[in-house]
Amino acid sequence: MVGRIGVLGAGAMGSAVAAFLTEAGQDVILIGRGGAHIRAVAAGGLRVVSAEGSPRQVCVAAVVHAADLPAASLDILIVLTKTYDTLAAVAGVAHALAPDGAAVSLQNGLGNDVKLSSVVGGSRALVGVTTVGATLERPGQISISASTMAGQSVTHIGATGSASATHRADEVAAVLDAAALPVVHAVDVAVPIWGKLALSVMSPISAVLRMTVAGVWASPAGQSLIEQMFDEVVVVGKHQGVNMDRAAAWAHASQVFTGTGEHYTSMCTDVMRARPTELDSMAGAVHELATLASLPAPLHATVISMLGVLGA
Repeated sequence: MVGRIGVLGAGAMGSAVAAFLTEAGQDVILIGRGGAHIRAVAAGGLRVVSAEGSPRQVCVAAVVHAADLPAASLDILIVLTKTYDTLAAVAGVAHALAPDGAAVSLQNGLGNDVKLSSVVGGSRALVGVTTVGATLERPGQISISASTMAGQSVTHIGATGSASATHRADEVAAVLDAAALPVVHAVDVAVPIWGKLALSVMSPISAVLRMTVAGVWASPAGQSLIEQMFDEVVVVGKHQGVNMDRAAAWAHASQVFTGTGEHYTSMCTDVMRARPTELDSMAGAVHELATLASLPAPLHATVISMLGVLGA
């Protein structure tokens, strides 16, 4: 029997996951860090809108500050903060994770196993990636993508690197599955992690151009840039022992980009609003590994430099 579930990271993604779990009848609490959105949810619940169906109010339990959680009160902790906040955010909630609990990072990029394990211990850590799509519209309200509402988003979780809580993976997967969030317990979760990383090359390119996904993808030159940077990720991943099916991964990426439409990536939005980005854990991490291995990654180098000029 799964106990209380904490969702750390009261942005769009964390709010969406908390809403799905709440509606599935789980004992779940959304954990914030004092911002306007978590305060609004704590005061009046979460308003969820989507392209399909009428807006609805979900009574998501929320705590404005992690310090207010009782010790050892969480059986599962789902981590969906921005990667640059991981260490501080998880440290702030670590007291609430039960000794036999499990923390699961569903964040973007590389190195999440190391960060999570350094705080809660590798035997209580799992990592993964998700294609759940959501946008924070205003404090107290999110929109959820049509594909996620239709149950077409997929989450992969598993043990890799420093994260070794394999004994809890099936249980975590079952909880999310039952909440209409399909999950795969991946034997080699590094493959979907690198697949998401390859898909995410749209983020820095769209941020440099300050264009929507549809705008970048509508241009043959834009598609060429995306494909070149995508292939750099595949090559670096292979050097790290991760063998992606390049053809299948590119076909999937092309389908995603075609279907995304006039949507700004979160990195593009962050750059336009002069906020911190996850560049270091995504394209930055790939470029660093390429440099250490003396592998060419010219698109990564150029895009990272251009984002540096923009202050990212």
